[in-house]
Parts: sequence; structure tokens; C-alpha cells
Amino acid sequence: MKLNSSPLRDVAQEQIDTYARDGAVCLREVIEPAFVEHLAKVAHSVIVGQEDVGLLPNLPGRYLARRLPEFRQLIFEGPIGEAVGKTLRSKETRFYFDEFFAKPPKSDAKTIWHTDRMGWPVTGKMVPSIWIPLTPIVKDNSLEVLAGSQHRDEQFWLSTPNARKMVRPEGRPGYPDVESERSDPNHTFLTWDMNPGDMLIVHPWALHYSSGNPTDGWRIALSLRTFGDDIRWDPRPDCLNLAGVCFDEMIEGERPMGSHFPLMWSDDGRRDDDCDYPRGFSTHWENTARQEMNPYKVFESAAREAKELGRVEG
Repeated sequence: MKLNSSPLRDVAQEQIDTYARDGAVCLREVIEPAFVEHLAKVAHSVIVGQEDVGLLPNLPGRYLARRLPEFRQLIFEGPIGEAVGKTLRSKETRFYFDEFFAKPPKSDAKTIWHTDRMGWPVTGKMVPSIWIPLTPIVKDNSLEVLAGSQHRDEQFWLSTPNARKMVRPEGRPGYPDVESERSDPNHTFLTWDMNPGDMLIVHPWALHYSSGNPTDGWRIALSLRTFGDDIRWDPRPDCLNLAGVCFDEMIEGERPMGSHFPLMWSDDGRRDDDCDYPRGFSTHWENTARQEMNPYKVFESAAREAKELGRVEG
């Protein structure tokens, strides 16, 4: 499948400035649409069809590049690293991890206003969320960002699986009630109409939110996290775990490098190949685990209805 190695449209200074000002920017026509269409078909098989492709049974929408060759190709051969590096003015872009975000048709499920900052075991600001729609996005089901909120230096208590088992320490505030502030004339709320092949980059300190999906089709997006020049390890017990990399290997103050954090792009033309990147996981599980633990089971009724109405392939 043909894939462009550089963005179809180069990153402009206006987009660099927008990201710095607002904490989010939508880059248009980054990835070849035909390749994204192919990714969407694979995503449907995993999310809607619940196909067992060897991903973790409790996290079947994460670590896609370890098992799915199409997503591996996107990471190692595609234009994402260059687009992110140029937008952040970073000399290098390293891969952190990838995952799906999906909402079925007519869903009212919401994602609370939050930031990603304290979920990552690092210091630095160059660890954005890259949000790539695999289905057409309208403003009613778009990710939403509070413009300029990345300038608030607050270490919000993130609801990671680890943090939910802990007592929130003093000095770590909960998230603000941004919904109650919608009428504030000083606030600007950003949403986008997006096509497959576009790419949204969101600052890790920016407050963002996701409403439901009122449309008749599935809303599926691929989300990546990457590391830029200023990122250094800072492991904390409340952070998100990363499969295959324990906190013992995250030496405080050191840059993330090695087989699990390959170089996607550099301004001097270097990038890693996928020879050393893992193709699986260090753990194994019983065959029944996938059906018992698969979080996509909650989509089963929506998937059946969508198929009956011809809204989902397969």
C-alpha cells in the first residue's frame, strides 16, 4: 500500500504559530487518504468485528504497531514524525505508543475535560497527542480543546488505572468544571471538521474533551503519542504503564531511547527502521481472556444495528 513519507502539505509557519498560541492545530492532508482508508478497514475489524489480532485482551485498541503491519508501516515509513517535529520545532520525533478511540453511532458517551500532562512518566512539553480521524469528523463529534489552556501550569490529578488505586496527594487538584465556563467571553472552544488524512496535534497541557457521537456512522480515530527534544524520564506511580518497559528502565533525567522508542524523524534525515521494535508482548494469556475482558464488547449492540442499517463494512 502506497504511503507518503513526508506530509502531503508541508507545515507552514502559521500552523506552528497556531499550535504555540492555542495548544492545538489541525494539519490538513498529512497522510495519503487511500492509506488511511485501508487503516480504517483494519480498525473496523478490530473494534466492530472484535477480531483477535494478538493485541492485549484488556487493551485491544492499544500498541497497534506491535501487531498490525499497516500501523507499523505508518509509524516507521509515514509522515507523522516530520509533521509533529516541524510543528513543535523539535529536531527529533520519537515514537511513544498508539491507540484507537472509537464511539458508535448515536452515542452519548462523553470524555471529561482533562489534560494528558501527568499521565506520562516524563518532564517536558514535547509529548503531544496526535489525533488522526479514520472516519470523517464533524464539529459535533470532534475532539474539543480550550484554546490557550496549555499556558496554565497545573499538575491535575489524572485518572489513570494506577491513579485510581491511589489517594490523591495534596497539591494535585482535580480537573476544573470547564462545562460551567462555556459562557465565559474570555474562552475560545476549538472544534474541527476533519477528513481522513488530516491530523490534529494537541499540547499535553491543553484541556480537551470529547462529546458523544450524534452521527449515523462510527467515529474512529487513531491517537499517537510522540517524544520531542525536551522530554526526559520522570517516573511516578500515578503514571500510565507502558507494556514491556518498567519504571526501573526509565532512568530519571535521561532521554527516552532504545528499541521501544524508535526515531520516527530527525531534521538531518535520520530515522530508525523497525528491526528492533517489538512484534508482540512479554506476557501470554488464556484463550478465553479476550472475550471476557474485551472492552469493545459494549459496542456489540451498536455494531449489530449499524450493520443492519448498512453503516458498517463487513
